[in-house]
Amino acid sequence: MNSQEFKSNLVTKRPRYANSRIPLLEALANKGARSSEYSQFGPIYELYIYAMMTGIKKKRRLPLPPRNLTSDFLEIGKWKRDSSLVDFLLMVIFTQTDDLSIDWNELEDMEEDQLNKVISDVITLIEEYANGGLEYLENLYEKGELENSHYMFIDLYKDV
Repeated sequence: MNSQEFKSNLVTKRPRYANSRIPLLEALANKGARSSEYSQFGPIYELYIYAMMTGIKKKRRLPLPPRNLTSDFLEIGKWKRDSSLVDFLLMVIFTQTDDLSIDWNELEDMEEDQLNKVISDVITLIEEYANGGLEYLENLYEKGELENSHYMFIDLYKDV
């Protein structure tokens, strides 16, 4: 598997999220014609990305519940299609080398099953950081401590 095939396999994956987070996602994002308390998000994938970044910033990884209590999210490659956003986000995840516990120099010598395990580990990391970030946001939301502004995440991150 070359680097392009590795990336192609990775971006077709659909990270999962806990069904228990759906009320939060609906409250913070504009989904279709549904109104939202917080107007700054259009597609839910934007909120998922910010939640993942919040999990990374706050060093909060939270495993997902069992598969029957989760839902598939949009394929990674469809997040902000035709932009470099996905490449940037993958690079952010790849910098979490302690969490991935792989040596990037060994990738080119790995067998396909080993590379598929790396891809699975990357997806798990995305899911766990997003879930940790969503839990953090949910706690703030329940306490009424989220500012309803276009700068909500900037304000959250400046404290980190």
